[in-house]
Amino acid sequence: MGSQRSVQSSKSKGKQSRNSMADSLTSVRSQSMGSPMPNFLKAKLKVIFVYPLEKKYECPSCDEVLRYPVLFEECGHRVCSHCFESEIKRADNRRCPVDRGKIDVDSARIDKAFNQEIIALEVKCSNHEWGCKWEGEYQQILEHLENCEYGDILCVNDCGAKFQKRFLQKHLDKDCPKKIIACSYCDERHLREDKKEHIQECSKIPLPCPNKCDKTLSIPRDELDKHIEENCPKTKINCDYESIGCDHRCSREKLPKHYKSDIINHVKLIYEIAMQNKQRLDKHDENLAEHVNMIKDVDRRVGDLEKIAHNAMIWRIECYNRKMQESKAGNTETLFSPTFTTSKHGYRLCASVCLNGDGKGKGSHISIFVSILKGAYDGLLKWPFDYRVTFFLLDQNDDPNERKHVRFSIKPNPCPENEPFLGRPRLEKNASFGGAKFVRHEDVETRKYIKDDTIFIKVVVDCDGMSEP
Repeated sequence: MGSQRSVQSSKSKGKQSRNSMADSLTSVRSQSMGSPMPNFLKAKLKVIFVYPLEKKYECPSCDEVLRYPVLFEECGHRVCSHCFESEIKRADNRRCPVDRGKIDVDSARIDKAFNQEIIALEVKCSNHEWGCKWEGEYQQILEHLENCEYGDILCVNDCGAKFQKRFLQKHLDKDCPKKIIACSYCDERHLREDKKEHIQECSKIPLPCPNKCDKTLSIPRDELDKHIEENCPKTKINCDYESIGCDHRCSREKLPKHYKSDIINHVKLIYEIAMQNKQRLDKHDENLAEHVNMIKDVDRRVGDLEKIAHNAMIWRIECYNRKMQESKAGNTETLFSPTFTTSKHGYRLCASVCLNGDGKGKGSHISIFVSILKGAYDGLLKWPFDYRVTFFLLDQNDDPNERKHVRFSIKPNPCPENEPFLGRPRLEKNASFGGAKFVRHEDVETRKYIKDDTIFIKVVVDCDGMSEP
C-alpha cells in the first residue's frame, strides 16, 4: 500500500514538474505571434564568442549557437527556432536530432530562461580580425555592428568603393571620384573625376604668357588674349604707318625704336600720300563735269529700288506655345513660311523655323533658315545667289521706342561648295541656309516677343536690283 502511494506520489511529482515546465514556457506559436524574435537573432551574424562555446549552447541541427531555442518536452533537448520551423515541423517523421526520439511539435516550447543565458554570453565584434576591440553580450552585437567603425560600407556617393566605416571621411576628402568639389580658381562645382577635364577648360586658371614676356606672370585664361593683343611687349605688331606703305613688323617693345629710326621714311610716305591727294583734288573739276552721268545713274538706281520694294516678308506664327510643345515632342520639327519674292520678277524664297532648334541649337534655341525655290524668272537672274539675308524676331512692345528686335544676318559665300544652297535650283527648292542659334528659348520669353501667343518673324533680302530684270 505504501509502495503504491510512493508510485502515485512519484507520478504526481512528475506530472507537477511537467505542468510547471509548461507553465514556465510559452508555445512556439504564441511566442512568435506575441513576442517576435529579436533582430540580432533573426540575422545570421558571424559570432565570435570570447570563451569557447559550451556544447549545450549549440544547436544539434545546424551546429551553430542556439537562436531562440525550442525545448522538446519529451527529451529535454533544444534546437533553434529556425531549425524547428524549417526542418523538424516540415519532416514527415518528426524526431529529435540528438536521440532520434519521437517528439510532439505541438508541445514544443520556447525556452525563455535558456535563451536569456545564451544572449548574455560574452562575444567579440565580427570585425575583430580587422582590429575592433569591442566585447559585450551577444544581445548587443547588432547594435554595435550598426555603429562599428571597422565594418565595411559602400561610399555614400555611389562611386562603388567599399571600405571600413572609419575611413569614410578620408575617402570623401581625397579619393571619391563622385564627390562634388569646387574649383580653386573659378569656384565652379564639379565631380572630382571631372577635375582634369575642367582644368583644361577653366576660364580662370592662371597660365603663362605664350610669348614668355615675364616668367613670373600668370594670367587667367579668359584674359590671356587681351594681354597678348593689347599689353604683351613680346607680341609682334605692324607699324602704325602700315596703311600708307610701311611694312615693318616687330615686337611691341621695339616699336618706339622703329619710329625713332625710320622717321625720315615715314615723312616720305606721308609726302607721297599728300601728293596723291593733290592729284585727286586736281581731278575734282573733272568729276564735277560728270554730274550728268551721275544723275542718270541715280535715276537707274531709283528704278532698281522700285523693283526690290517687296524684298521683305513678315511671317505671323500663331499658337506659339502649342507649336513649341509639339516641336519638343518631335511631332512638328519644322514650320514653313508662305513663299515670297525679292521683287515682281526676282528670286523666289521660303523661310523655315525649328522652334526647338536644329543642329547646334537643338533643345536650346530657335533655328531659322531660308531656301531658294525654283522660280519662273530664274533664267534672268544672277547665279549663284549672294545677297545678304537678315532675320528679325520682332518686339511687340506697345511703345515703339522701347522695342528691341532680335537680329541675325548672313552673307552667303558663293563658292563651289555652296552650289547646293546658292545655285540656280534644279529641283523644286535648294537646301536651306541660315542660323541654328537664332535666339535662345529663355530670351524669347523676355520682353514682348510673344504676345497673344503669337510671334512675328521678318526676313529681309538686301538685293540691289542690279541683277534683276
